[in-house]
Amino acid sequence: MDKLFSSLEKAIDILSYFYSENQEFSAQEISGQLSIPLSTTYKYLDVLLKKGFLSKNPDTKKIFLGLTIFKMGNLVAAKIKPIDVALRHMNDLANLSGGTVTLTMIHGWESLCVEKIESSRRIKLSVAMGDTLPLHAGGSSKILLAYQDDAFVDAMIKNVGLVALTENTITDPVRLKNELKLIKSRGFAYSDSEVDYGARAAAAPVFDSKGGLAAGISVAGPRDRINDEMIKHLTEMVTECARKISYDLGYRPDLKQHLG
Repeated sequence: MDKLFSSLEKAIDILSYFYSENQEFSAQEISGQLSIPLSTTYKYLDVLLKKGFLSKNPDTKKIFLGLTIFKMGNLVAAKIKPIDVALRHMNDLANLSGGTVTLTMIHGWESLCVEKIESSRRIKLSVAMGDTLPLHAGGSSKILLAYQDDAFVDAMIKNVGLVALTENTITDPVRLKNELKLIKSRGFAYSDSEVDYGARAAAAPVFDSKGGLAAGISVAGPRDRINDEMIKHLTEMVTECARKISYDLGYRPDLKQHLG
């Protein structure tokens, strides 16, 4: 029985070894790092490959996580709510930035604020939890709209129009579409007094385990404190925050490329 459990532990160790930024390993690398004889390593890998827990790259002959793990991960990820996962990271972002952090999701033709961490500096913004905003106004909304297809954007413009909340709100369809392309290409969004006068914000997308858009994360503060240099710093922080939330939701772009 002890031998059985020892074998099971070694198999788990091999699978756990793939919990790394590097997604592919050779049998020799696994053997050396885990101190398992190479011949024994091959036996474990053979079983794990047959059961679909691991796969082999036909070009490099290296091993990476297989479809069975991917499917199991999707089942777990489906039970994880983005809000629950995001909260810890949102609090960290609020403390680091001193800004107000919001988590938004698509709700019809609008963005819905599903979670909000108030700034320690007591910056008051007009959007509260449960409030909605037009998808074309503000960083927290535009980051969601940028990852929708053209048909969705066209239908939104046709059905609800582009209402001006301030003089800085984008109301021209051509300008909006150009802005959305720019946001998607660089992976983040800016806004400057588009919803609240005197407020600036930076936002980034959060992805789920299947690579789809799960939510948008944004951090905002007063324009008199957030100069051009500071907005760049906020962008780096919110992008990193979005990356961490996405990772916790199961987003693995490198693994997805292998399995695609």
